[in-house]
Amino acid sequence: MSAMKIVTMLRDGGITLVAGLLSLPAHATGADTAWFQSTTQALYDAVTAGDQGVWDRVLDADCMITDEDGKVFTKTEFLETLKPLPAGFSGLIKVRGLTVRQLAGVAVVHYWLDEGEDIFSQHLHTTYVETDTYMRARDSWKAVAMQVTVVPRDLEPIAVDSSDWKALVGAYHYSDKSPSRYQVFLRDGELYGGRDEKSATLLIPLSPLVFHQKGSIHIMVFVSDKIGAVNEVRELHKYNEVRMHRITGAAN
Repeated sequence: MSAMKIVTMLRDGGITLVAGLLSLPAHATGADTAWFQSTTQALYDAVTAGDQGVWDRVLDADCMITDEDGKVFTKTEFLETLKPLPAGFSGLIKVRGLTVRQLAGVAVVHYWLDEGEDIFSQHLHTTYVETDTYMRARDSWKAVAMQVTVVPRDLEPIAVDSSDWKALVGAYHYSDKSPSRYQVFLRDGELYGGRDEKSATLLIPLSPLVFHQKGSIHIMVFVSDKIGAVNEVRELHKYNEVRMHRITGAAN
């Protein structure tokens, strides 16, 4: 895979480009929205075959591109990431909800990308949201900045051994000085976590002691000590780890 993950925004089959697609209407009218829609779709259709030409025509020489991992690319660096898809990979990318706001020679283009990807018969679906900034250059528009991020979604549960989940139930806190609590409850064979029983949300199992907190971007990892007692939970939050220690319902 390329370091620039958006190059996995795919399309089955060949690339079909409409003749004159990248030509610009003579005047900045409502037709510009249609131009940005078709041009943006052409850019992501071109990714599958690693077609650098389409991107080269649209990107300004000094364009700055930021991917969903926070990596920043120059135009030259980004073009180098465009490679044909490897064998066993296929998919498509659909541009939707595109809007354009024009301001004195500048256009801010905002849209969502729905990616369907197949990797050796495993199907993935990812939604991205992107904002691009274009500058009017004579009779053309040139992209001067592009930034994309992944829209979070709940992970799929994995079948795990839940026989020891009772040992996870209880309240946890950051320190003795912290008034906030993270409480874990067991309901009908499923675990829930939150500030209190009413607001607690489902803990989606990824392994017997690792869970995705439903409706969030948090991963909750319960940690057992040398004798197997679980008295700590670690919250993986925006690439940081926060520890909380059990204060009630301590394991034996």
